Amino acid sequence: MDVKLLVVAAFACSGNKTAPKTAVEDAKAGSAQPVDAMIRIDPSVKGDVQIRVEWKDVPVAARASPGRTTCGTARPAAVAPTTTWGVPDVFVAIEVPGSGSGGAHRIVFGDCLLTPRALTSTGTLTIASATQAPAKLTIQRAGQLPLGSAIKEDKARDVYLPIAGHEVEVALDAGAIYRVAAGDELGWVVATDHPFIALTEVTGNIVLRGVPGGTHAITAWLPPRSGQPARVAKGTVTVNAGALSEVTLDITKQ
Repeated sequence: MDVKLLVVAAFACSGNKTAPKTAVEDAKAGSAQPVDAMIRIDPSVKGDVQIRVEWKDVPVAARASPGRTTCGTARPAAVAPTTTWGVPDVFVAIEVPGSGSGGAHRIVFGDCLLTPRALTSTGTLTIASATQAPAKLTIQRAGQLPLGSAIKEDKARDVYLPIAGHEVEVALDAGAIYRVAAGDELGWVVATDHPFIALTEVTGNIVLRGVPGGTHAITAWLPPRSGQPARVAKGTVTVNAGALSEVTLDITKQ
């Protein structure tokens, strides 16, 4: 009889015992956000991330030329999607601390077009001419990182290019987003040396290597251009040691 009582008492105690919380449960209890949306960084491990940006069933207005340039050539469309809806020239950022060597880059004006239409540059930006006729462009600070923040325009600065081969070097504020305008044509510059801010390639994909392990937020930002508004998509990715993690961001719905 005494043995039975002991067994029942032991069972009752074990039934009321609370299991220790895991680190994830503790994190979830301390935040109103879903745990998957929280950033957990493990810098002791690194992996690679492939980001793909898609825009399904892109409307004709966004993928067709919006008209002619002053040179009589066709203006580029806002987007040039692949047959599987991948979108190139989209800025993407993995929101994890980091800095790299970066580098100063250039944008070229020729035949009434800006090439490239989107780029990152550190410290300075070179604006160069590839046209014989004198040209007047403007550069204007239009926002600040993180990607997708509200557009806030400063006063535009004029840039004069008198002849082909002439170039002007413009100082950039770290973390600022700039708009370069040549008539109706726009180029976008993000002033950063962050190793995990980049542009999607012609396939709509980009691979970022050496990302610290953990779960990170990701943002994709398609700047406004060719008469189309900006588009933003957000997501998360979990990076594991030595592995390639893949994530697709859909900018179809806004």
